[in-house]
Amino acid sequence: VAVSSARAHPPARPRSRSGRVPAAAGGMTASSSGSSILSRLPVKIALACGVGALLLGCLYMVLSWYLKQQRKAARLDKKKRRESSEPRRRKQAAEQDVVRARASAPVARPPPQRAPAAPLNRGSEVIAKEAELKRDALHVFRRLQASASAEEKSALCKEAVAVYDSIERRVGGGMAPITSGRIVFCNALMECGGLDELRDCQESKDPHASALVERVVPIIFST
Repeated sequence: VAVSSARAHPPARPRSRSGRVPAAAGGMTASSSGSSILSRLPVKIALACGVGALLLGCLYMVLSWYLKQQRKAARLDKKKRRESSEPRRRKQAAEQDVVRARASAPVARPPPQRAPAAPLNRGSEVIAKEAELKRDALHVFRRLQASASAEEKSALCKEAVAVYDSIERRVGGGMAPITSGRIVFCNALMECGGLDELRDCQESKDPHASALVERVVPIIFST
């Protein structure tokens, strides 16, 4: 009878001082660990999203830099090709212009043959007159070369103009003897430092010097 009563009434749990029965330790540990995992899950998700966004941003920057470098390299390559082909294109254009110019140029015909001019017959009288003209011109130009004052240079330029204007009377009429006498006059000037004297005449602004320059410069540069 005592054994059956013990099975029918199991021993009671110990009570705390407050009179309550303490909860099981295993149940409390499982519930606290589950709540801790659930509370950390959003933080882990947010951290993973942040790391993914950072990686995507880095990937975007790398791809952008790579594309810029590719575009820059393509522009440089295109510029180099254009610069290398520019001289060739210019050369081809120049050759084409030469070909067109040769094709459009008229055929040159040889000039008609002219009979050789007969030698100028200068008599002893003409030679003597030219020698006298040269002697008078040298006398004037040597004094002009040795003169130092502006007044003396002006007077000698006036005298040289008078000698030049008397050439037609000295050598006689006709264009050939007059031209020959003017050449003799200019040769006498060149023997006495003609270029320097002409330069001094141009700088002096003297009317007689200007008149001399106007007469001899066309003859000097045409012979």
